[in-house]
Amino acid sequence: MDLSRTRVVFRERGVVDVLDLALRFLVQHWRAFSVTGALVLLPFFGVSVAVARARGPYAAWTLALFASAFASAPFTILASRLVFEDDVGALAAAREGLRAAPRLLVLRLVTFVAGGFGLLLFAIPGLWFLSLTLFVVEVLVLERTGVTGSMTRSSAIVRRESAEAMMALLLLSTLHVVACLAADSGGRAIVAVILEAHEPEPIWTAGWSVLSLFGFWLFVPYAAVARFFVYLDVRTKSEGWDIQTRFVAIASRPSPDTTSARSAA
Repeated sequence: MDLSRTRVVFRERGVVDVLDLALRFLVQHWRAFSVTGALVLLPFFGVSVAVARARGPYAAWTLALFASAFASAPFTILASRLVFEDDVGALAAAREGLRAAPRLLVLRLVTFVAGGFGLLLFAIPGLWFLSLTLFVVEVLVLERTGVTGSMTRSSAIVRRESAEAMMALLLLSTLHVVACLAADSGGRAIVAVILEAHEPEPIWTAGWSVLSLFGFWLFVPYAAVARFFVYLDVRTKSEGWDIQTRFVAIASRPSPDTTSARSAA
């Protein structure tokens, strides 16, 4: 890893700028994310559709929301490596995400139950809790901390830039809903107009549709990359992380004396 050759400039950005950066980053590295998506998202999509048909829409959307953290971990790992490295394997990112699954399960149970309970009873405290735990996946898989340490570290990061974290949470949540609705309506239009086939049942009559679940899982890579870049941006603003990475890069270079000695040898 050569931190002096990053593909992303570490500087202060607004949330909208970060969301635009995430989209451009996905387009630039679409091959790696497509392979990872085929490995990771297709199983989750298939299971969520099966649950919807067997247990109904509430069970399917609950499963999708709960499992999205597991699906996003490989994309977070992939994005973090693509920022710094040239040769990145999609299979390696998927494997590392799988190794983090046991810790993610405990972490997700805590945040999902506490966040859901807070939203149901007290909307504002629930949103505040969700914003404090916005970066728990990034902290757990990138900083390699435990469950308690991930929650503590995420809340410490967010408290320094709470407004930005809350805005990122609300924007990404809204865009995720829009992606589901757009996939449902746009997919039905394609089926009816272009393929000239019978339109599938829309989401607002059954509470779910195959197309809306497809849109949900298709948005996961973008949400993971965008949240990762918000994490980098918040660390840059609060901790001067760009300076930190440059000092690490300088420290990792061989000293002039060492280089001269090697040349003389």
